[in-house]
Amino acid sequence: MSASKNTTSYDDICRNVRTTHERSILYNSIEALTEALYKKGVSSLDEIIDMQLPHAVAPSLKDRLMRLPLSSPDAAKEFLAGLRDTLMQLQILSLEVAFEPTEETIAVLTVWMREHIGANVIMDISVDHALLGGSRISFGGRYKEINLASINESALGYQWENIKHMLYE
Repeated sequence: MSASKNTTSYDDICRNVRTTHERSILYNSIEALTEALYKKGVSSLDEIIDMQLPHAVAPSLKDRLMRLPLSSPDAAKEFLAGLRDTLMQLQILSLEVAFEPTEETIAVLTVWMREHIGANVIMDISVDHALLGGSRISFGGRYKEINLASINESALGYQWENIKHMLYE
């Protein structure tokens, strides 16, 4: 039984992956690390980790790789393959918002999402400037749109078209 196959062994790395974009960067880095395993010198691994990985993920991944036997690139390859498989199993919450989210916004959304949905969920964030003061959320086959336009439309009913006509002409 190999410890690298245990998905909980990757929790310290996966908890720092918050979005599909960050996961993609990590996938690419895993590929580069796997290729570097069979090149001479550990410095190439350090360089790849420091230069390519998201800052939040780099220290925990570096720590885990440095605990593996340096004489065995196969152990590191197995570890990286297990990490890649674990990342592929993360659930995705799709979120459309009307603005480009800041780092602070992503952090707040991640905390809320992990507390209310689960630790194995990442966000696929996209921007739709047509949304008016709200968002569209899709997760686990469910879809919800909450924005001012839909609230106004349901509250004002058929009059909403007349109001929009007056505002935009």
